[in-house]
Amino acid sequence: MNILLVDDEVLAIQYIAGLVDWQSNGYQICAIAHSVAEAKQALETMDINIVLFDVFMPEENGVSLSSFIAKYYPRVGMLALSSYDTYDYVREILKNGAHDYILKHRVTGDQLLACLKSMEANLIFTPSSSQPKPSIEASQQIEPQGRGESHQLALTLEQQKRILLAIEQRNLVSFTTALLDVYSLPAMQFTASRLMITKEILDFLAAFASKYSLSFQSEPELSQLIRLIEQGDGQLLVAGLSDRYRSLLEMLHQSSGSHNVQLAASYVEHFYYKNISLEKCAKSIGVNASYLSRIFHHEMEVTFSKYLSLTRIQMAKTKILQGCPLKQVASDCGFKNYNYFFKVFKDVEGITPLGYMEQELGKKN
Repeated sequence: MNILLVDDEVLAIQYIAGLVDWQSNGYQICAIAHSVAEAKQALETMDINIVLFDVFMPEENGVSLSSFIAKYYPRVGMLALSSYDTYDYVREILKNGAHDYILKHRVTGDQLLACLKSMEANLIFTPSSSQPKPSIEASQQIEPQGRGESHQLALTLEQQKRILLAIEQRNLVSFTTALLDVYSLPAMQFTASRLMITKEILDFLAAFASKYSLSFQSEPELSQLIRLIEQGDGQLLVAGLSDRYRSLLEMLHQSSGSHNVQLAASYVEHFYYKNISLEKCAKSIGVNASYLSRIFHHEMEVTFSKYLSLTRIQMAKTKILQGCPLKQVASDCGFKNYNYFFKVFKDVEGITPLGYMEQELGKKN
């Protein structure tokens, strides 16, 4: 596979070139370009299979180069390298069909080689002896194939609603469960996907912090999570994000004096499967039931009974996905009978428990 390396910095080119034993792994750096103009010339005159390019270059940048390649050389693979976490550039470059986006000052030889092998498997490769250079007219009729289709650059509407609901309900369990589902998706194998999704979740936390005048900025927090993003361990990344949300909840508790509300929420999360009530909860934490009802509604923006139902339904959904029989789910989650479980589930989710189970199984199949 012939590789074109594009970077305006000589030291960066030397560093990338020295990371991998190219020839023994089936690759050859057949050309080096120090600008987008030089890269375009190399593409027009040489048989290039993969382009490794820097994002920031004088005059034209990596976004411009990726757009050019997508338009005129759709069968050429692209891997973006940068020293910066530039989210807008990441999004545009991946939309243009780049395989992934990695931070060049942190990348190792093994990581780079893994990206190249993954990209090679998705390329439509034609031997150089029979691969004609496309004219501009012909290339406009060639649709890029297999580009960026496995990335996820933003949360889906359903994922957003689920995460935001957990944040607003101050439900750490639901928040963590929602993140685990997101970071277990196949798209999270890509560094760029993990970077963009993590940035979006941190923005949600920043908005929550701003609403309650808490100290939290998404950019510095993201910088602290970069190493976890690069490692690709979804569970560690979820743990890091959950820790940050837990810290926000602790700050909120300290700033708003909502100790009793947090105790009540914790009581629900620990004993949702039992026959509990506002009165029992108030007695457990040593406050008046009317007082607890009032401050709970004020702090959580839902009534105690509604919060209990939402918690039970969230746990019920988890058990359904684990394959538990529906009647057992109802019993395990604190509902007095299946009919009541059916009614509450449909009221909350807008779908019956059986319908939800069939819907989720359909997604997996």
